[in-house]
Amino acid sequence: MTMTTAVNSGILLESGTNEMELLTVFVGEQAFGMNVAKVQSIQQYDSERVTPLPDSPPGVAGMYLYRDKTVPLMDLSRILDIDADQDGDREIIVVTEFNNTVNSFKVQGVKRIYRMSWQEFVPMDAMLEGNACFTGSVHVEDTQILVLDLEHILASIFPDMILEEVADDVILQKESIPRDQIEILFAEDSPLMRKSVVKSLKNAGFLHIDDFINGEDALAFLRMNYQNPTPEKLRKTVLITDIEMPKMDGLTLCRRVKQSNSLKNIYVIMFSSLINKQMKAKCHKVQADNYVTKPETTELIKILDKRCRPD
Repeated sequence: MTMTTAVNSGILLESGTNEMELLTVFVGEQAFGMNVAKVQSIQQYDSERVTPLPDSPPGVAGMYLYRDKTVPLMDLSRILDIDADQDGDREIIVVTEFNNTVNSFKVQGVKRIYRMSWQEFVPMDAMLEGNACFTGSVHVEDTQILVLDLEHILASIFPDMILEEVADDVILQKESIPRDQIEILFAEDSPLMRKSVVKSLKNAGFLHIDDFINGEDALAFLRMNYQNPTPEKLRKTVLITDIEMPKMDGLTLCRRVKQSNSLKNIYVIMFSSLINKQMKAKCHKVQADNYVTKPETTELIKILDKRCRPD
C-alpha cells in the first residue's frame, strides 16, 4: 500500500507575514529541512515505480512514476554522501515543484512541519561559506537543522535550472531601448543567482543596479535613499525581489513598500522559483506589480524594457 500525503503550502501562511514552514526529513539518521512551499506531496517509496537510467549523473536514482508521469528521482543520501539504510519499506519520496518543474527526492523518513519566522533563519554564508547544498540553518527543538538548497542541488545535475542564457537579439536591443535610464534594486540571498542576474542585466545594458542579500537590507536602503523621491525617480525605479530570503522575505518586503506613502509607486517584480497559482495570489495580495519564474531572465528583461520606454 502506498502512503500519499498532499502538502498545500498556500493555506497556513498569510501573505507578507515574514513566516515560513519547514518540513524536516531524515537522510540516514541526520535531520534536514525543506521549505514546504517547494513540496507538493510525500509518498512511501515504491521500487516498482522507479525506472533506472543508464549512465545517469551521480545522485540520480532514476525516473519515478508520479501521477501517470515520470519525474527525476534524486537520492539525497548519495548527493550528501551520507550512509543510509536503503530500506524500501520505510523510505519516503518527497515530490517537489519549483522552477516550473516537478522532481522527487528519496529520504529515509519525515518528521514534522515547523512554522517559524524568516528572522530565525541563519544564512549559510555566515557559518559555512561555499557549501551549495544548504541555504542556511534554523534552531529547532535544541537542534540546529541545515536547510537544503534544492535549487542548487538540482542545478548541479541540470545546470540550465540556475539561469537561462539571454538570447543575443534581446541583448542587442540595448542599442534602441534606453535601459540605462532606470534604477534597479535587486534582493536575492543566493550569491550565485545574485551575481548571475546582475551580470545578465548589465550585459543587456541595465547599468544602474544595487543588489542586496535580503529584503531587510533592501528596505533599509529604500528608506534611506527615497525619503522625498520625485515622481520621475519613482517611475524610473524597479525593485526585483526573490521570495525566499532570511531576515525578511520578498512578500513582506513588497507589502512594506506598497504600504509606504513615499515608496508605494515603485514598480515591484517578484522573481522566484515558487511562482505558481497560489503564489501568484499571494503576490497580488501584497500588491506586487508583476512576477517572473526563475530562471526566465529573458522574460524579466522584457518586463524591464516596458519600464524604460516613456509613457
